[in-house]
Amino acid sequence: MVHFEIINGRKAPGDKLIRVWSNGEIWTLRELLELLNLFFKSEDACYPINQGYQGRSFLLKAIIDVYTGLPIERVLQTYRLNRKGR
Repeated sequence: MVHFEIINGRKAPGDKLIRVWSNGEIWTLRELLELLNLFFKSEDACYPINQGYQGRSFLLKAIIDVYTGLPIERVLQTYRLNRKGR
């Protein structure tokens, strides 16, 4: 089970601290980056660039859209990511 907690940070106005626990262990940025790396590698494996697909750039574009302030619902719709897996 995964648990998220979002609390106010102390570095600046609007600063948020996000704590993520999985199986009782708190995640660090390392785990987040490792998870993103797995997603990127999976995109490359499923949608290889040498076969005309976007590969990892597809996911990166979606992340950049969220970063630049587009509403998440719009990003999910644009990239057809609003479905759940198994």
